[in-house]
Amino acid sequence: MPANMNHYDAAIRICVDQVTDGRICGRVVSRRLLRPFSFSDIGGLLLQLEEVLDTQNFPQAFERTRTFCPGRGEGCSDLVAKDLNSGMSREEVEAARGESATFQLYVITRRNTTWQGFLDWLDGTPRQEYASVLELIKCVDERLSGKA
Repeated sequence: MPANMNHYDAAIRICVDQVTDGRICGRVVSRRLLRPFSFSDIGGLLLQLEEVLDTQNFPQAFERTRTFCPGRGEGCSDLVAKDLNSGMSREEVEAARGESATFQLYVITRRNTTWQGFLDWLDGTPRQEYASVLELIKCVDERLSGKA
């Protein structure tokens, strides 16, 4: 699958519909998905996205995850597109907006068992780079803390 994707077309749009006491909830849309999925907190969002990344193997994880549970990464196979042409349409993704905020998430690499990439906020806020999932959480939390 990675040969058919590039980082820009494989962006993940996060539509934040509600921010309550630092807890965010909303929807995720992407050409990587067959349909949107919802999340009720940042932890759930990150776990679901990790499963999408593992299922599509893009970007490829730097380290192989060991598990005693066969089939890891297959739990969301009914949600993940086999390639960008079979996923949600570009128009559908572009039209999606959150009630509180919307941003594009780019995961460029997955080194040292974490993510590296950048965020593009659709309200014109400058691009924010992150070097780990913890930095990603911090960027999102700082940006949305005034939206509660």
